[in-house]
Amino acid sequence: MLGVSAGVLGAQLAADDDDDAVVLAPLVVTGTKTSRLITETPVKTELILKEDFDKYNITTFRDALRLIPSARFENECQNCGVNQIQLLGLGTEYTSILFDGAPVYSGLAKVYGADIFPSIFINRIEVVKGGSSVLYGPEAIAGVINLITAEPMSSGMETRSTVKPLNGDATEWNSSIIASQVDPEGLYSISAYGLYYDRDGLDLTGDGFTELAQFNNKVIGLQGWLHPFKNVTLKGTYQYMNQKHRGGDQLDIPEEQARVAESLKHDIHMAHFDWKHGLSEYFDYSLRFSYMYIERESFYGSRGDNEQRAFELAGNGGDVTDDFIENNQSLIDDVARKVWGMTENHVYYVDTQFNHYIGAHTVSYGMQYRYEDLKDGSMFDESVPKTEDDFSNVGFYLQDQWVINKNLEVDPGIRVDKHDNVDGSIYSPRVAARYNAGDEWTMRASWSTGFNAPGAFNEDKHIGVNNGGAIFLVNEEGLQEESSQTFSFGVEYTPKTMDGQFVIHSQVHYTLLKDTFEIDDSGDISGDPNLWLRINGPDSKIFVWESNLRWKFSDNWSVDAGLSYINARFDEEIERVTGLTTDKFIERPEWTGYLGVNYENHDLFDARAYFSYTGSMIALGQESDIWRYTPEFYVLDLEISKSFKLGRKAKMVLSLGVDNVFDERQKDVMNNGEERDPTYLYGPAYPRSYYLSARLGW
Repeated sequence: MLGVSAGVLGAQLAADDDDDAVVLAPLVVTGTKTSRLITETPVKTELILKEDFDKYNITTFRDALRLIPSARFENECQNCGVNQIQLLGLGTEYTSILFDGAPVYSGLAKVYGADIFPSIFINRIEVVKGGSSVLYGPEAIAGVINLITAEPMSSGMETRSTVKPLNGDATEWNSSIIASQVDPEGLYSISAYGLYYDRDGLDLTGDGFTELAQFNNKVIGLQGWLHPFKNVTLKGTYQYMNQKHRGGDQLDIPEEQARVAESLKHDIHMAHFDWKHGLSEYFDYSLRFSYMYIERESFYGSRGDNEQRAFELAGNGGDVTDDFIENNQSLIDDVARKVWGMTENHVYYVDTQFNHYIGAHTVSYGMQYRYEDLKDGSMFDESVPKTEDDFSNVGFYLQDQWVINKNLEVDPGIRVDKHDNVDGSIYSPRVAARYNAGDEWTMRASWSTGFNAPGAFNEDKHIGVNNGGAIFLVNEEGLQEESSQTFSFGVEYTPKTMDGQFVIHSQVHYTLLKDTFEIDDSGDISGDPNLWLRINGPDSKIFVWESNLRWKFSDNWSVDAGLSYINARFDEEIERVTGLTTDKFIERPEWTGYLGVNYENHDLFDARAYFSYTGSMIALGQESDIWRYTPEFYVLDLEISKSFKLGRKAKMVLSLGVDNVFDERQKDVMNNGEERDPTYLYGPAYPRSYYLSARLGW
């Protein structure tokens, strides 16, 4: 649900074999790593349910982000399509993305992660904001986003297809399917799913170069659950993703021959095994193993740069001549071919957890081990040495959920980590509390910590970006881990007179971020322009206030609304481009908001309107050395859908919608072709576009 609402309005039916049924709030696990009713957990958890995926036409994780208060998705490059997930004002590298509780997605996977994670196999998304390293280790500074699957309750199948013409000849196609088989005796269940996503490159200015990169994603997955003994569950998952980005110009010819081409292909294999065993009502445990392998082919090239390099390699001086270009196309192709890079990334994750239930206490403890290695080099140029990096992190955590009485709970915890790239041990304490002031008011407060250790990959590093040579990214001697403290306080009000149909919530977060990582690419410190250093930059402070509500004011009508304010500042000013020295975070609007109105009448039709507001922010053109305060954006999406029963079990839903009705987007996109700055990009990624969607289930 949208932020606050899942606790009451997202109620689900939990019933045994008898005729008695009890309506319960949904269970969540991310905040404490134990199953808790969302209304009772001391750690504020925001929840997006499967029904919200259907209601808001969510097909990828990117689409779901707009349902999370104070979270944003931002495109950052017109050529390669790199994007950023923002949570509590911080970027992707500060958010731990979990799959069924496992932080297996590496820095390399998260660069394009919001696009590649399909929603077809996700049962719900849980979001915990603030430092969460006490349970999940590195990266969990802004919080954690947990993509959770669930065992099917019955056999069936569902398919969904959407077609969206974007602009001119560009079209977006999206099709997904999931099929489940459940053993009538309850011994096992199995689900298979797939996704096909294809988006043409989009040129909004007519200069022949993309503003939205061409994107293709294919996903197949298989999940199985086995119950060999009483209170035992073994779960296994395998998923394969084949994803391609291509931006620049002349997308129908080889990358080496285009004037500008940024191309990436990812083959991602993921396996996940989870064993849960309840030995008694006083003790249970779980064992988890996860693995991810990524193979990436990358090309970042400009034909003009490669023409100049070929000219120089032929023994010439000065600027390349037209005559040389005309008579040496094959030589230029060979030079350009060496720009291709190859990256291999392995991630291994092991997690153990033991839970003791002792009176008013639930004591949880365990060990987590993560190992990651990465090899990066040129595909065709043996003279370029390979970059190899690896690290391991082992952590031990302890947590006590102490229910003092029905109205008060305190949840202290601590973790100790040893990371290969950090000297000494890292301690991550947290304490959270929930207090019910009567039956209508719930207050939650927490002090949480997080840390981020140097990893094995940073998107600032590409093979052969400028001169075709190797660029090495290493840690400066004495580099400290990034660390954070977050103070959070929130109040939730659910008036009894409205029978749980109205919920309003307001929360503040104040984060102190220390030893922020920065990349020094000047060569001034290292003494070599091809040797980039990861260094500690200035500290920063981030204040976030968010308030949101959900009101179901009739059987057919409901409203979701929210408003967020983010003030993110470094402790000292930083020179960004000529004429801009500021302590403000870049591409961080201070104000954002949303309003969703839903009408549900399955006998007639369903309809929704979703309005989002993005305030002004600072946008940069790094290559063109420009900056500006962006205009405000007001984006309205509309959809109408109709349900049809097809026999006793089958159901079809047809939807027609229009996104970005007012065509709100960047109006000053550069249209000077090869000379443009692809980093000068901000605001909504899609122009006004219509779509038709069909969903069939049985």
